Amino acid sequence: MLNKTNKRILSMTMAFVMAGTCVLGALAEPTDSQAAKKPKLKTKSVSLLEGKKKTIQITGKRKKAKYTFKASNKKIKVSKKGVITAVKKGTAKVKVSETYKKKKKTIGTVKVTVKKMVNPKKTTAPQVPATPAVSAPATPAASAPAQVIQSEAPTAAPTPVVRPTIEPAYETKTLDFDGSTSKVVESELTVPLEKAMLYGGLCTVTAEFTQETGSAQDIFVGYDGTYLSFKKNGAYIDKNSFKDEAMSDTKSFSCPSGEKTRQEFTFEVPKYSKDFNLKFSGAGKFTVENVTVKTQPFASADYASMVANSTTSTGNNARIKKAIAKAQAGEDVTIAYLGGSITEGFAASETDNSDCYAETSYKQFKKIFGAGDGSNVHFINAGMSGTPSSLGIVRYQRDVLDQMKTGEYPDILFIDFAVNDGNDADTYESIIRTALEHGSAVVLMFVLYTGGCAHEAEYTQYGKYYDLAMVSPAKGMASCTKEEFDKWFYWIEGNTDTSYGHPDVGGHRYMADCITNMFLTIDQEEEEEDNITDVNELAPKKSNKFQGMKTLLSSTDLSQNPSVKSVDPGSFSELTDSAQSTLQYIKDGKENMQWFPDVWKHSSGSESFKATINCRSLIVAYKMSGSSGKANCYIDGKLIGEIGGDGWNNAGLLRALQEDEVKEHELEIRMKDGDEKKPFTIFAIGYCD
Repeated sequence: MLNKTNKRILSMTMAFVMAGTCVLGALAEPTDSQAAKKPKLKTKSVSLLEGKKKTIQITGKRKKAKYTFKASNKKIKVSKKGVITAVKKGTAKVKVSETYKKKKKTIGTVKVTVKKMVNPKKTTAPQVPATPAVSAPATPAASAPAQVIQSEAPTAAPTPVVRPTIEPAYETKTLDFDGSTSKVVESELTVPLEKAMLYGGLCTVTAEFTQETGSAQDIFVGYDGTYLSFKKNGAYIDKNSFKDEAMSDTKSFSCPSGEKTRQEFTFEVPKYSKDFNLKFSGAGKFTVENVTVKTQPFASADYASMVANSTTSTGNNARIKKAIAKAQAGEDVTIAYLGGSITEGFAASETDNSDCYAETSYKQFKKIFGAGDGSNVHFINAGMSGTPSSLGIVRYQRDVLDQMKTGEYPDILFIDFAVNDGNDADTYESIIRTALEHGSAVVLMFVLYTGGCAHEAEYTQYGKYYDLAMVSPAKGMASCTKEEFDKWFYWIEGNTDTSYGHPDVGGHRYMADCITNMFLTIDQEEEEEDNITDVNELAPKKSNKFQGMKTLLSSTDLSQNPSVKSVDPGSFSELTDSAQSTLQYIKDGKENMQWFPDVWKHSSGSESFKATINCRSLIVAYKMSGSSGKANCYIDGKLIGEIGGDGWNNAGLLRALQEDEVKEHELEIRMKDGDEKKPFTIFAIGYCD
């Protein structure tokens, strides 16, 4: 169970996201009443490699209506069932129409971008440590007779490119018994399958059995294992918490003597399992052969399609292709993830944060594209619970740029704020522009949440405007039932309370697989020219007021930040505040680091906090707490607003200044009359100089 503080954290996190529409709730099959008169396109734009396919999704279909699809040109083909096939590089549109009660109307148009597959004749195979590419040796040209002038040797056939593939959480595999597909079992055989069912779900075992005892014998097929010691925001769940669920199951059948019998068994493996072992046993000797193990999260899941359909756009691929090439060449590459509680790793881990989607996808990139052991690929987790974009832009310098071990800027930056944002589109865009200005490849990550990504539809427009890669695991769920998906991919406390709809271990792994699919898709594309060489030459879609924001903390060295002319803390002189939440990952080599370890805290007194800064924009981040007092914020002596109030020790935000030109301004924060003896904490100040 969560303590009261953590429950408040989660309930407030819910408050951030409930303002939006529910994306995931729309995934269940519509009823007649739901579909009454408004079928809509769920698929509005598609990016495909030549030869690839994707099905157009329509919500609210009428049972007796007919739906037709018409391609605008021969760059693509589209079937009667709405399956698009990419034919040739270029763009096209698919007009989708509905005929109902003899009336035909257009539902909408799907924009299709076809990208060219990399020409294997011109491409060097990437390094894949796990499964290195094996090239067949070229056949040497035959030697010409000595008296004959040798003509130019024929060109050897190009070596086919072996490209990496994803190692998914769920797959079908045939068991290998020391190089053989069969195994003689004497009473019992245990086959360790490591973490084949780490995330729970359905395991279907198909095998052929023979025995020669002279009479029918019972043969038993089953599994056993142990539960994860599962960390959830400080609380642990281990196998003792599952007293009503045994981590094992066994089925049996009567095997006749002298006949080969094919059998299939399906087990529903509980969530949070590990050390999965497949077991075969019987009273006498028997042979088992051609054993296949198919794993899937639930019956309606086509996991491979779910993963493939989550890449909604690969955008302009130049910067990601560059990062992949650097990693393969052994150069240092940094992947950073900036976002909220899901990026931080809430409900994701076993005993640490290694199962978080951010860390898992980084490890997959490192394994597939890194040189040697992949140590040239580096990782930054900059997730923090309850963070909207307006706090993300304040944290960007401290939590991303200052964490760089090599180089100045991340090669790839994932941005996850579509869940927590309110009216934060301008700061969301400012993070995009800041990273693009630094030369980073930007990926918009629309993480899983049972309430949906409230701003996914809105923020997708920013992805299109800047031509960015976008990953939407929810978009891959069109074929799934919501009930099954919720059961297997989300953490529900006590398995009954649906208020905390964060993805759990399985949900995080699914998101990681979706990200890896995006990387592998881009790896197969023909490289494009970077479409943004200078983002400042491109007008903002909405605002660039907070582009390039820096972080001012109580520990900031002012000698290295000349735009900050002075800081006088006044009665805000305490530099720590122990009443804070802590990060769920290791930062700066420390576990349980406070969100803001370097603060300006007021306990008593009436002296103002003052800072003189050359800037054009200012954001003040402060602690929201039921015990805190309130303060007034002034810019150049003018009252801007009141800050403070009730909360769960989360960050409140005030946009104190937004101007076009950099000027010297004085920021003053003064406790309200009557609150001089109440605590108040300034977490950080963001400024653009």
